[in-house]
Amino acid sequence: MRAGVASVTLAIALATVRANAEESCVTCHPQSKSELQQSVHAAHFACTACHGGDAETVSVAAHAREKGYIGVPSRAAIPALCGSCHADAVRMRPFGLPTDQLAQYSSSEHGQALARGDERVAVCTDCHRAHDIVGGDEPTSPVARQNVPATCGRCHADAVLMASYGLPSDVVEKFRRSVHGVALFVDQHPVAPTCATCHGAHAAVAPRPGEPSACGHCHTRSEEYLQQGPHGAAGRAGTMAECTSCHRYHDVDHPTLALFENGCAGCHSAGSAAATRATVLASLLEQAEASVATATAELRDATRHAPTLVRYDARLRQGRAYVLEAGPVQHALDVDRVQDLARRARSINDDVRAAVSGARQERRLHVLWLALAWVYLVFVVAVAYLYRREVTRARRDGHDAPH
Repeated sequence: MRAGVASVTLAIALATVRANAEESCVTCHPQSKSELQQSVHAAHFACTACHGGDAETVSVAAHAREKGYIGVPSRAAIPALCGSCHADAVRMRPFGLPTDQLAQYSSSEHGQALARGDERVAVCTDCHRAHDIVGGDEPTSPVARQNVPATCGRCHADAVLMASYGLPSDVVEKFRRSVHGVALFVDQHPVAPTCATCHGAHAAVAPRPGEPSACGHCHTRSEEYLQQGPHGAAGRAGTMAECTSCHRYHDVDHPTLALFENGCAGCHSAGSAAATRATVLASLLEQAEASVATATAELRDATRHAPTLVRYDARLRQGRAYVLEAGPVQHALDVDRVQDLARRARSINDDVRAAVSGARQERRLHVLWLALAWVYLVFVVAVAYLYRREVTRARRDGHDAPH
């Protein structure tokens, strides 16, 4: 295999010179030509760069072994073949591409299994395709952000294949329903995670107990506080899987306060100190969130009639910030710190609600005085009307009396 790759590497140097020339290969392989023309490789090398052979002969002589022809590379040879360019710092420098993909792949579970002779595992062409390779920023690319789950799912959703490895085949479907999947497919969030975000791309591995959690790459604050608490210590000792012990793996739900009831009970018995602490934390967070929600709703309603109250938005944002900070802090299981943040949030929200209540009371007084003014005005108009009518009638009666 090494000799074959070496000969192909030599062919690459020769083929690059005539990369833009029409090769005889396309006479018999027009479909491959069409695919290659759409590829990022099209302008840089031709068929013989990967397949070897004589590009100038339109006959079976083009496939002569003495011309370096290897035909379709074996799956075992593909990573080294791709790496003959992609691990070459000189070749990759003009494109600003990394040169460690082959080394990463070799360290991955895919690469290690391939080295053991298992050719069912993913190789470069399974994820990037063979001839029509396009950049990851192209929507049609198999490694474009939104296409990564489907690409991984070509193997990992295959029940028969996964059963042979003792792995579940529903991980992609679970991911699609998860909070991460919704962010990726529905919200189209530009930094929503994909399979590669958590497992790695070329160096794909499954998370192992005791290793730093991949979740912390995005959820940095939660990870920071988690490591300060007992769960972080348990994770480092390998006795729990840190984040996934509570939030699950692929089917991660949007975190809610119900997680305290459902998640904590899985490890801590009712009435234990840990369960009691969880109840206190849940209560503090629930009260703080309810306080923010109430103050926000009251302020939004009040500003329709008193636009000047919008000045309290900044104050309310500060209260929300304390509640948002309490979210990551709870992972340290530090009741005092969460209680302090919750207290600050409630204090601010109470101040805002008091201001709203004062504005409402002032508005009610304005309405009352306006109503009284209208009543007085109507009374004066009515009295004036009656008086004028009486005077008019008296004058008319005086004119009609006999002289």
